Amino acid sequence: MKYHDYHLEGYSVRQYGAQITLHLVYDYSGAPKDWSDIEFSGVLIYNFTHTGGAVITELYEVPLAPLVNEKKSDLADWQSTHGGLGLWDDDAEVYGAKLESEGYRAWRIDSAMGFAGFIIGKGSKQKEPNQAP
Repeated sequence: MKYHDYHLEGYSVRQYGAQITLHLVYDYSGAPKDWSDIEFSGVLIYNFTHTGGAVITELYEVPLAPLVNEKKSDLADWQSTHGGLGLWDDDAEVYGAKLESEGYRAWRIDSAMGFAGFIIGKGSKQKEPNQAP
């Protein structure tokens, strides 16, 4: 997937949260403008902190269980205050194992400024932005 030094132009949430698409653009003086969309499907959980313009530096798959363990207090809070999480289990280790057994994967997104987050879903692919969503 191409993404390093691309600006986050926006993102879309479709299928009631089950599909997330990051809309990225490489737009620097002296270089041809280039767009790239990265689509995540089968999304169960996502969390973004978006405070302003963002230049994506990393988008990478990470082991699922350690991410669930790291975010266990956030997940427990979301479960109790925001209407629940799919396949939830109060034990982070059991929850991570359950998600892995169901075929879920995890990705982190880092930026030079203004954006950070993670996605837990079933798949990802780079799409050409002229493809229909």
